[in-house]
Amino acid sequence: MAQDSPTLDLIERLAAATDRMTVDALCRHLGLPEPIVRRRLAQLVERGWVEADADGVTYTIGVGALRPMSAFLSADRTARLAGPILGRLSDQIDESVRLVRLDGTDIVCLAARESAHDTGSPVVGRRFPAISAASGRAILARRDHAEVEAIIAAGVAAHTADSVVDRAELYAALADCREHGVAYERGELVPGVGCIAAAVRVDGLLVTDAISCGVPLARLTHDHADDIAAGVRRAADDLAAALLA
Repeated sequence: MAQDSPTLDLIERLAAATDRMTVDALCRHLGLPEPIVRRRLAQLVERGWVEADADGVTYTIGVGALRPMSAFLSADRTARLAGPILGRLSDQIDESVRLVRLDGTDIVCLAARESAHDTGSPVVGRRFPAISAASGRAILARRDHAEVEAIIAAGVAAHTADSVVDRAELYAALADCREHGVAYERGELVPGVGCIAAAVRVDGLLVTDAISCGVPLARLTHDHADDIAAGVRRAADDLAAALLA
């Protein structure tokens, strides 16, 4: 229940929000009484984990929340080794690339290298539903069938008009990834943006990570898609080799 860990629930709710939240909204989302929410918010604001507006009416995640994320990324060997590999890949294909990890039913971005022409917002720490993302599919294609079935059975949301939600089509996408070594997604999460991804496969270890590249569909020609697919496969293999070294 939310009352068991109100502080963590507040941080997670604010971190997931796309805009500032009022106390009333936080109470509704968390099912907590207002005095508890206000008391925990005051503690978090004091420590920098949460920021309040000048009137103390709305709240958002604070810069202090970066501390545990920075510590995690510094300690994570895969994220450290991925840095130069992502840099080379971005230079080769002239696109933004990501390292992502499966976390429950979502994928979360651990590292990124942005291309010069990418004007999008920062993506490290952002989460997306795994079954709808190319990187998530690249990972799930190498995971146990029961795990995939549980995710699909829980329901697949349509994020755009192009989102695939049909069970048979989703399984076909995973089968195609297993056959060709890369997963594709075209405008299913963000309208007009496609993604190509390959899993990082280390012999004897559970597949948890993937390298992906998101590209506006307007410039994702057939030849460019082939170049990207070859690039993410190569980068994923390079990272796997580095992890074994």
